[in-house]
Amino acid sequence: MKRAGTIVSLTILMILMSFSFCFASGLELLDSYPKDGSNDARPENFLVKLYFNEDVSAKEVQAANESAFTFKDSKGKELKVRALYDAKKPNEIWVLVGKTLDSDSSYKLYISGDLKMANGDTLGEDKVISLKTRNLSTDNNVNMGLMGVMMVGMIVFTSMSAKRQLKKHEEEEKATSDAKVNPYKLAKETGTSVEDAVAKTEKERQKARAQAEKKNKGKAQTSAITTATIDTESASDAKKVTGPRPISVTGSTYITGRKEKAEKEREKNAGKASAGTTRPKNATGKSKNKKSNKK
Repeated sequence: MKRAGTIVSLTILMILMSFSFCFASGLELLDSYPKDGSNDARPENFLVKLYFNEDVSAKEVQAANESAFTFKDSKGKELKVRALYDAKKPNEIWVLVGKTLDSDSSYKLYISGDLKMANGDTLGEDKVISLKTRNLSTDNNVNMGLMGVMMVGMIVFTSMSAKRQLKKHEEEEKATSDAKVNPYKLAKETGTSVEDAVAKTEKERQKARAQAEKKNKGKAQTSAITTATIDTESASDAKKVTGPRPISVTGSTYITGRKEKAEKEREKNAGKASAGTTRPKNATGKSKNKKSNKK
């Protein structure tokens, strides 16, 4: 009996000790943003997010926790801060600095160990988060450098495009000037006769004309090939008809006005032919006169 009582007592004691260990951890700071030691924070609207393992947003402790945060610069000057809470994120406290910080400067956020939650548990020990703001001059230089590279690229691209257009224009002008040569001016410049200059000019014109015809012929052949391809494709879908066919082929007995008129004319001519005529066939007035003169 005594042995059983001892076992029960030890069991209860172990259960109580396990509960005490579970609740002994208390309030803890898990993380922050920016993280401790970071140096890339923007100096404008500086905000530090603190993440805890327990609910720290209870209204009954917010007023007491206002004095738990201290923010100082590298010279130890204290800056005004404000603690912000979000009901949807009860395990977070946001510490907002009341002014714009200096660029490329070091700061520290001190969190008091007296920071507590609704059940009375406190953080237990002070915490310090060291931070440094970004160097805005370096950021501006990098941005200016990128803009400069973009501008140079645009200028180079525009210059190359303009050179191509100018070269094309010069080639066109050269071709035009070569085709229009003044033989008298050429004879004076070369010291030859006008006849030789005219012959040379004509030869150059024929050469230019041949080149232009060759170029146009190539374009025409390309166009003809394209047209032939289109015609072939169209012809493959077209249906051929051997010739006109009368409507009676389809079984229709309808007689148009022209056909009826032609049939009446044919019957009239046939009636005249069967009745005969006093005028010889193919006889004209002149042939009659010739016959009478012979008599």
